[in-house]
Amino acid sequence: MSGLEIYLMLVLPLHVIDEAYHCNNIPNTGNPNDLHLVCNWTDEDYEWYVTNDGRMSYRLKHYSQTDNYFEKRARNKYWEQRRLNE
Repeated sequence: MSGLEIYLMLVLPLHVIDEAYHCNNIPNTGNPNDLHLVCNWTDEDYEWYVTNDGRMSYRLKHYSQTDNYFEKRARNKYWEQRRLNE
C-alpha cells in the first residue's frame, strides 16, 4: 500500500467520527472558522433569549431555512432534549 492509501485509511474514519460528534454535540456558540462539512453551525443559527431568572443567554434557533438533513435532525434532537429538561 502506498503512503496515500495508508493516510486515507487513517484520516477518513477519523473525519467521519469528528463530523458525527460535531453534529450530535452542538457547540454553545457559532464559529465561522469551523470547517465542518455536514453540520456547520454559524452565528446565524443562534439567538439571544431571556431566561426565567432574567439573564440573557444564547441558544440554537428553533428553525433555519439553510439546514441540511443532518443539521435538521440535530436541531430537532437539541430542542427535544431542552423540552425534556425544562
